[in-house]
Amino acid sequence: MSDIREYKQPKNKIEKGLLYLQHYGLKKTVAKTIRKALGHDQEHYSYAQFLKAHPVTEKDLEKQRHTIFKFNPVISIAIPLYNTPERFLIELIQSFTAQTYANWQLCLADGSPKEGLKDIILKATDGVWDERIVYKKLEDNTGIAGNTNAALELATGEFIGFTDHDDLITPDAMYYIAKALNEDRTIQALYSDEDKIDMESKEYFLPHFKSDFNIDLLCSHNYITHLFVARADIVKASGGIRSEFDGAQDHDFDLRVLEKCKNIYHIPRVLYHWRTHPASTADHPEAKMYAYENGRRAVEEHYKRLGIPANVQLDTHLGYYRTKYRWPGSPLVSIVIPNKDHIKDLQACIDSIIEKNEYNNIEFVIVENNSTDEALRGYYHELQMRNDISARVFDYTAEHPESKGQFNYSALVNYGVHQAKGEYILLLNNDTRMINGDAISEMLGFARREDVGAVGARLYYGNNTVQHAGLILGLGGVANSQFLGSGREQVGYFYRSTCVQDLSAVTGACMLTSKEDYLAVGGFDEGLAVAFNDVDYCLKLRAKNLLCVYTPFSEWYHLESVSRGLDLEDPEKKMRMEAETQYFTAKWKEVIEKGDPYYNPNLSLKKFDYSFNI
Repeated sequence: MSDIREYKQPKNKIEKGLLYLQHYGLKKTVAKTIRKALGHDQEHYSYAQFLKAHPVTEKDLEKQRHTIFKFNPVISIAIPLYNTPERFLIELIQSFTAQTYANWQLCLADGSPKEGLKDIILKATDGVWDERIVYKKLEDNTGIAGNTNAALELATGEFIGFTDHDDLITPDAMYYIAKALNEDRTIQALYSDEDKIDMESKEYFLPHFKSDFNIDLLCSHNYITHLFVARADIVKASGGIRSEFDGAQDHDFDLRVLEKCKNIYHIPRVLYHWRTHPASTADHPEAKMYAYENGRRAVEEHYKRLGIPANVQLDTHLGYYRTKYRWPGSPLVSIVIPNKDHIKDLQACIDSIIEKNEYNNIEFVIVENNSTDEALRGYYHELQMRNDISARVFDYTAEHPESKGQFNYSALVNYGVHQAKGEYILLLNNDTRMINGDAISEMLGFARREDVGAVGARLYYGNNTVQHAGLILGLGGVANSQFLGSGREQVGYFYRSTCVQDLSAVTGACMLTSKEDYLAVGGFDEGLAVAFNDVDYCLKLRAKNLLCVYTPFSEWYHLESVSRGLDLEDPEKKMRMEAETQYFTAKWKEVIEKGDPYYNPNLSLKKFDYSFNI
């Protein structure tokens, strides 16, 4: 659902350049311009190559036409019309009549003046009216909300969806919806991937390969958009489209519908082609600021309906939003930091928090592990004697002589958590540095939600490249950070590096969780002494239906880990890594084989920048 608007022919190159700039930022846009000048337009080439590598053949379509489903729901698509250009409307209708699944209904509410668009519709069907098309000429143009609701009233199918009046769906779109509903009859809502199509209907570009359902990403921006279909009873009970959210009416509608759904299915295929044109907020985001303000209000209303105290702000990137929680009280946060020697790192870490932290109820829990630096003992004493902070040091080796000084990060963290007095735990490496003063309160805001188990931050190497922006299962091996090594200023694929979202895991180098949840799932697995203990912990939380949230608004440096790869040159450490990898992958075999639900299977697991899987 988009705004009703007048159309002009676009200046394609300028518009596409602006759209690319919006999604990928200045640095990548300049690089792309240079490559294109040299004849190497890699992004366009990559998607063209992707489409070539994953073709939909006529043989595939013919097989779909002969597929017999046990469940054949009518899928009603509601579309408001208003002065739709003839070619666009014909192409839209013909994209439906070409569907390989025939049990669809097209509900068209026409707010155009005078005679309306019925003759164009008839032209699209070669002069023979298709009974699956239900058309109503409205007496007045009631705007995007009123016209869409009028189209909604025409729908009689078991499932209802929406498209814009100038876009296209793929010939297998309805088939894949029906296929999903046959595989799982409990599905209440579905959405697909999408891409952009130019005004000449010749070029496809900017594919949006989406995450499975991701409520925090949806509160950051409307990533679902098209194609979205939901059970008819839920759609009609929602009250339809609300005019007070014009410009963001689909975001408001999606949130209200999905709040009532427990089973939301994502089809990881491009089933929708979104046409771009100059009046679109997708092409000129600054043109319709009211739409972004309405989107902000839509997200804020969502929190109000759920009883969550939160304010929503416009992010620096138009169309993206930031949630600021307003929970009452200030629960104690215990910052658990394992440490062995490294006095300068530890001191710099703690000093950065003391100097910058704006959250006023914290304690430091230092887990000492077999240090040999005598100066460190003096620092520990000084730390614990300070009146301006609460700090306690616990000697793990003294309490656990059976460890014989062997390094086991999981055991150290578990020990520290048990000593902690806080309701919440911030696990922190001793080589981190706080950047923004609200870094802890930012993470805590999410952690205090009942549906959240762990919260991770955005971490940088000393050279200001990304070290952690949330973990993806299978990326670069077993699991790794998305956008690893990208510049701090880079927003990433559809801003995924710089907006709040749910992920399968976040790094234990800077992770906030409740002590109750930590103990309930058994903490860190001590069979994973060094590797994957944080991923394992997050997967245990996920198994309890708790979310792991990544917020880029909590920023830290993580300095020493940039050289940790050298550990693999040590034969003993390499052997330990291989053993822990085998242990982890065996433990989570079924989860790993299914693939990361927050990462699209059309994206490469070999690169960290959301490159296409070619």
